[in-house]
Amino acid sequence: MATIRATTRAPLPVIVMGSHLAALGTLRVLARRGIPVQVLDQTEDIITRSRWYRPTSETLAETADPEVLAATLRRLDVPDAVLLPCSDTWTAAVAGLPDDLRTRYLTSLSSPDAIASFVDKERFASLTERLDVARPRTIRITSPADLERIPDVEGVERWFLKPTESQRHNRRFGTKGMFVSSLAEAAEHVRLAAEAGITFLLQEWISGDPSQTVLIDGFYDRHGRLDALVARRRVRMYPPRLANTCCGVTIPIGDVADAVDTVRTVLESVSYRGMFNIECKYDARDGRHKIIEVNPRPFWFIAQIAAAGVDLAHMAYLDAQELPVPAVPSYRLGRYSTYELVDAKAVVAAWRHARWPDGSLLRSWVSGDRALFWWGDPRPALRGLQLALSRVGVDRSHRSADLRHPTASEPAEG
Repeated sequence: MATIRATTRAPLPVIVMGSHLAALGTLRVLARRGIPVQVLDQTEDIITRSRWYRPTSETLAETADPEVLAATLRRLDVPDAVLLPCSDTWTAAVAGLPDDLRTRYLTSLSSPDAIASFVDKERFASLTERLDVARPRTIRITSPADLERIPDVEGVERWFLKPTESQRHNRRFGTKGMFVSSLAEAAEHVRLAAEAGITFLLQEWISGDPSQTVLIDGFYDRHGRLDALVARRRVRMYPPRLANTCCGVTIPIGDVADAVDTVRTVLESVSYRGMFNIECKYDARDGRHKIIEVNPRPFWFIAQIAAAGVDLAHMAYLDAQELPVPAVPSYRLGRYSTYELVDAKAVVAAWRHARWPDGSLLRSWVSGDRALFWWGDPRPALRGLQLALSRVGVDRSHRSADLRHPTASEPAEG
């Protein structure tokens, strides 16, 4: 149990675990509040170029092993701190830390079992099935033999292979999944991925343009109170169909009331604590928003959500110390957020296919919030551009979506 700190003391430092956009946004919003932040990752990614970047005395490559993380934390020269993991892998490691470190390193996280229910997509499928919430149809696949025993799925082109560990798959193959034209093709993909230790679900694809996808972000505190809730509508994504949101806009919670009901049912079933980012998609066939995935951690646009009035990173910082967490009853509507490097790809791809990009370019690029480039902290954007240019050739092969050619890509938002 954490001990409540007197508010007159110097701010407790934060150790951020991550290297890309979610970690950078977390670092930025906390540092601007005057909270000291250090970064644990061994990395040369964009976060290292931030004006606020400070590495811990010993850094560590990303790991899901709590004991490996614990050994490093014990050697740090930071007497106590709040831990903010910014990837699925880091979150799993932090959630499993041994008890002797929990009074020194504080967190606002759910139990390891709850975290695993969302990070492992097979367990997530089981959870949503048990709760009987609105969800896409899903078939569990552990080997090519499983596909051979399944009767031919009607309209197989409407189904795709979804990895059970999305971030691991994205690092290895550069995609969030792949569509198949036949069960035989799916079996070959499963076989190839199995060599990398990756397993899949076969999941139904819900058709519709990007605006059919909504993102629900929010925060549950240690008392089980839902302190904040934000709804965003996807404007653009890249690459097509299986992709991350590269541009979104805040919308009224009331527009997606059924999605919010599903979110609350799922999270409260595991006594959830901490921040979350949840993807749902509207299915025109039955008029319901269906839950796709839950990310129990910071996400790409965490700094832009803070700019809209909901600072999830600061809420986690307060909750970890058992300090009061102010509820946030409202946020700014119609506020655009754009991840410039990926959104530029989406715009160019649309033009190459002789169509206008989805949504408004003027409002999103001119008056919206940028996730990477900040006038007060410009160097991460330069590093991001440098890394993007170095991946141009690899990214071309990524568009083929061929598992035989592993590629590098933008880390997944989730």
